[in-house]
Amino acid sequence: RITIKSVDLELPIVKGTTNENLLIGAATMRPDQKMGEGNYPLAGHHLKQKNLLFGPLENIKTGAQIVITDFKKDYIYSVTSKDIISETDADVVEETNKKEITLITCDKAVKTEGRLVVKGELVDSFGHTN
Repeated sequence: RITIKSVDLELPIVKGTTNENLLIGAATMRPDQKMGEGNYPLAGHHLKQKNLLFGPLENIKTGAQIVITDFKKDYIYSVTSKDIISETDADVVEETNKKEITLITCDKAVKTEGRLVVKGELVDSFGHTN
């Protein structure tokens, strides 16, 4: 699950960027990605109803907290940047040594070549106690 309280976003994280997955939640973009390690890229749809899926990202601010969890451990990221890039700039999903998260959606709720990219760096992680 991904939670961003500051923009009221809470979605399941689903494996793979199929059309079905993109209509459910935040989709992983690489088969090898691991929470809390390297770059963790997630894609989501930006629909006309602004509060759905990744639509709220257009209101995110630098310093906002992004929490992802596998329900064993929570990984807390702090937003470091928010940019509009071209849909062809695929290097944002590549693996990095830096522990970061990359959230990608369309920059508008229409057919567009622009992509909104939000990056955050890992600031903390902790396990769940039963």
